[in-house]
Formats: sequence, C-alpha cells, structure tokens
Amino acid sequence: MENPANQKLVELHPVRYLGSFMMLSKEETIKYAVRFVEKGFLCSEAVLSALSQTLNIESDIIPKIATGFGAGISRLGEVCGAFSGAIMGLGLQFGRNTVQESPLETEPYEFGTTMANLFITRFGHLRCRDLIGLNLAVEADRQAYRELKLWETRCRDIVRISTGLAYDLLEARTGDSNP
Repeated sequence: MENPANQKLVELHPVRYLGSFMMLSKEETIKYAVRFVEKGFLCSEAVLSALSQTLNIESDIIPKIATGFGAGISRLGEVCGAFSGAIMGLGLQFGRNTVQESPLETEPYEFGTTMANLFITRFGHLRCRDLIGLNLAVEADRQAYRELKLWETRCRDIVRISTGLAYDLLEARTGDSNP
C-alpha cells in the first residue's frame, strides 16, 4: 500500500519526463550548467538544472530545491554545492520513491558514493572551504573570495567538471549516450 504522504508530494510537485533519457550530449549538458551560472544561479542550482535538462525532467522544484546547498550549504563551507547539485541530479535517475525500490539492484547510496569518489579523486576534497581555501561564513573571507574572483576562476570550473563527472556516471550506469 502506498504511503499517502508520498502521494501528496507527487501531487504537489509533479516530475514530468519529457521524452527519452539523456537527450543532450555531455558537452551540451556542461554548456547548460555554464549558462545557468552566467544567469546568476548558484553552483548547486546550476548543476542540478543542467542534469535535469539532460535527463529531460521538468519539475517546479528544480532548481529551488538546490538553493540552500550553494557555497557549501548556505555559505558554511561544508559539502561543495556543485557536488551536492550533482548528487541531486543523479538522484533524479537513480533515486527511489519508495523504500521497496532498490535502484541499480544495490544499496541506495551507491551512486552518491561513486560520485564522491570521482569528485575527491579530481579535486582532493568535498568541502567548499577546502576547495577554495576560504571560509565563506567569515565576512573577511567572503571579501577575499570576491577580490580573488574565485567564483569566476575556481567555482565555475568545479561546476563544469562536476556536471561532466555526473554525466559520465549517468552514461556508465544506463548505457545510454548521445554524441
């Protein structure tokens, strides 16, 4: 029997699959992430939005569900927002809606663990403050972040690369790709 709370959530926030999976190439997906950043979206919002475009999923809660994850969870410098956006984007494909579902015939954490390992291999850390060398919870560090233009020189690259890593994982796990 389905949980009535789950049914209510579906009614309030429908997810619409607009067609076939992975209709965008990796390059197009990364370009979407960059465009979202250029429009002023946060790292977490940009990655999630680009991956939802690739998965051809529309929802009125994307990108706003990712807003609080930007800058290491609301400027706390914790888990990188681009990484969090990637995890949310992967969850659109590999996540579950009921406790009975077993995505990928494994534990529900596998896609997150795999993404974390790829991210750490590439960047050395998951924490925003370790990635940028500043603590954005501190005003002086926020000022240095702006002066050093780290959004433009570091964070945008992390958004771009995180989007690509997530795309690669989607492609590897589904066997679907576009040129």
